[in-house]
Amino acid sequence: MNILVYIISFFCCIYIVQGQTVVNENSDISKMIDILPKEHIFIHHNTTLLFSGEYLYYKVYCIDLKTQKKSYLSKIAYVELVGEDKKTVFRHKIRLEEGHGQGDFFIPVAVASGNYKLIGYTQWMKNEGLSSFFQSDINIINPYQRLQKEKKLNDNNQSTNNLLKDVIYESDDENVQLVVNAKNNTKRSAVSVLVKSLKKSLSYGNYSLSVRKIDTILIPSKHTAKKNSEQYKKTEINYTKEVKQHFFTPELRGELIYGKIKSKTPDFKESNKKIVISIPEEEQYQLKIATTDKKGFFKFNLDKKYSGSQALIQVLGDEKQQYDIQLHRPKDIDYSNLIFNTFTITPQMKDMILKRSIYNQINNAYFSVKPDTIKPFKKATPFYGDDIEVYNLDEYTRFPTVKETIVEIIDNVWIDKTRKGKEVFKVRRKNYSAYNKVDLLPLVIIDGLMIQDHNDLINYNPKKIKRIKLSRKKYFYGSHMFLGVIDLETVDKDYYRKKTSNNIHTIELFKPLPEKKYFYQKYNETITSSTDRIPDFRQQLLWIPDFILDKEEIKIDFFTSDNIGDYEISLEGFTNEGVPVSTQTVITVE
Repeated sequence: MNILVYIISFFCCIYIVQGQTVVNENSDISKMIDILPKEHIFIHHNTTLLFSGEYLYYKVYCIDLKTQKKSYLSKIAYVELVGEDKKTVFRHKIRLEEGHGQGDFFIPVAVASGNYKLIGYTQWMKNEGLSSFFQSDINIINPYQRLQKEKKLNDNNQSTNNLLKDVIYESDDENVQLVVNAKNNTKRSAVSVLVKSLKKSLSYGNYSLSVRKIDTILIPSKHTAKKNSEQYKKTEINYTKEVKQHFFTPELRGELIYGKIKSKTPDFKESNKKIVISIPEEEQYQLKIATTDKKGFFKFNLDKKYSGSQALIQVLGDEKQQYDIQLHRPKDIDYSNLIFNTFTITPQMKDMILKRSIYNQINNAYFSVKPDTIKPFKKATPFYGDDIEVYNLDEYTRFPTVKETIVEIIDNVWIDKTRKGKEVFKVRRKNYSAYNKVDLLPLVIIDGLMIQDHNDLINYNPKKIKRIKLSRKKYFYGSHMFLGVIDLETVDKDYYRKKTSNNIHTIELFKPLPEKKYFYQKYNETITSSTDRIPDFRQQLLWIPDFILDKEEIKIDFFTSDNIGDYEISLEGFTNEGVPVSTQTVITVE
């Protein structure tokens, strides 16, 4: 891990354009490329055949190419679904924690029937090119759109991809075994599967578990952790001279946002300017300060989780109105060389398509009573720590102005005037003495938005302020120094929505997907639940993207649906030592 600290110090001092870094061929950073860990992506996804109205579920594993253990390098992965027309259906950003992440995508009726590719990569892997990305074939059937010319029903039925599936495969693994309590099961019955560690602690690891109905037609085979690892072991990565001079930096601590400021007139320089980004949200805001390089470029490293969808960016200082802010979006990847699977729809599929489409419509009609939920994330301690004073204003007499509120309620804070006649907040430093007097302004924040013109708050309606948090320490935030922090929260937490300054730019964020806790269906013979009388034609009986095996055996229970047929129980992942695990077993619902 020490090498990562060394790497970060290098990447903080180089010239960046749209996520790419320009370096001298003989520089230390160029040599660093050769010693940086290489990584690859494996995605365990629940199926390779999807209908409109169904979910693609997936788990992302980021693996160190040399050790085959989880990679600690990248903290962000990207997952895309690309069609035969080379257009992207979705592009997801996935936050990686210890090399793992998860996501899903609901197939809308706007997506046409056809052949698609599921693509996975990190920004660091872009330097290796498309051939190093994870790629898996996905077929989609959309019964609600007329078939495109190339997807018309195939009457000759010659393609092996269209043969009825009549063989069910099971596979064992030397590290982990799946044992079910019954191979044959009735509708809405409980099934228990025992996940057993065959090598005790050597088999412990992080896995994903899927229980899904087996399709009655041949579909593209899914990638397994074992096959994926074997493929990448044979991969030789040699960065070319061109790559070394212009390469993508790894997202070492979190997602990176790049941009540039542009001076409106030649009189104002673009270098060494402070840029502030705020991501206001109800639960917990993000606030970062960056410094531009000699050409006006800046980057923000968002290393904490957030739920907000918008960011506010501003130039710090009295000259802020003299600059425009331009954000750089990542360039699209060239998918022109992708080779797609051949899959056609035949007349023999008609009954299967009709039946499955009806089942999907029924399931989606009752989704509101069987919802997935977003996992809440723990609130991090504010950057200014927990040594603060908190004033809940409803506990005090309410005053008609902010000035009176400050004077009468908030200790060690006052309003002063600058030499230019502007009113500003001042904070008395903790352990204050005449010998450590420093004429610095505090960092003033309201609902996550940094306020540069304190008059905006001095003239604000105090009845809209819910609480004030005060820190009286000296802070270096980014490379800027503040004496104290005044952090205000409004009743509606929406101050940023009503901002009036033209110097604050609002951007829509391409944010990481939130982690979800997927709906778990239960049936009980003695207690009637709210879902017992609801039709249940689930194709996907269970999806656990983050299954931790840390015992010699763990029992997992789930319930079958009214959808009869054969179901595959599939477990994929890696042991803590980096050994790939792929094991499947099959049950029948009658």
